[in-house]
Amino acid sequence: MDFWDSLIRMVSALAVVLGLMGGLVFLSRRFLGTRAVARGGEPLVRVLGTGYLGPRKSVAVVAVCGELHVLGVTANDLIPIGKVTDPEQIRRLLAGAGTDSKVQV
Repeated sequence: MDFWDSLIRMVSALAVVLGLMGGLVFLSRRFLGTRAVARGGEPLVRVLGTGYLGPRKSVAVVAVCGELHVLGVTANDLIPIGKVTDPEQIRRLLAGAGTDSKVQV
């Protein structure tokens, strides 16, 4: 009988802990929302393309809050290389990425 009592206590304690964790996740999603999505439902950060340079090294074109940035990506760092400001280049990059995003020029 002692085995069943301890088993019931363990299972009920586990249920309480899992319920509290689930409630915390629900409340945090409800009140904090997702940080990666802007108000309009469009992602704040999107990788439009990457180019491989070598082992664990690449270059990426990233749309961040409506602007296009070129970044160097290594295993440990993100290095800002530049910003795309030419309207024609922006249109071509966005058309190649298949997006209708509004980008500041």
